[in-house]
Amino acid sequence: MEIAIVIGLALVLVAALVIGMNAARRLSLLAKYNDENAVDMIMHKRIWEGMTSEQLIEAWGRPAEIDERVLKTKVAHVYKYGRTGKNAFRDRVKLDDGVVVGWDQKGRR
Repeated sequence: MEIAIVIGLALVLVAALVIGMNAARRLSLLAKYNDENAVDMIMHKRIWEGMTSEQLIEAWGRPAEIDERVLKTKVAHVYKYGRTGKNAFRDRVKLDDGVVVGWDQKGRR
């Protein structure tokens, strides 16, 4: 019975720690972006057209690979996530001048 109590207390402590970490991250993001809607989207790992590359990394993490093309009028990037093969990825996000302009998802996030 004592082991069950210790395990139960440990689970409560872990849950409290996770909740505290999420709250701290949310406060940090609010201070950084001053936009509750953007913070909610980032916290739920959702992306949108117009988000910055920094916000994308906050939401999905660092990409496995980045392609870059420098054109006359813009710098185009493709952030690739979820490697599934040699040059195959589950998700690709297209950015122009550091702003998301579209994406292709083959898997669910």
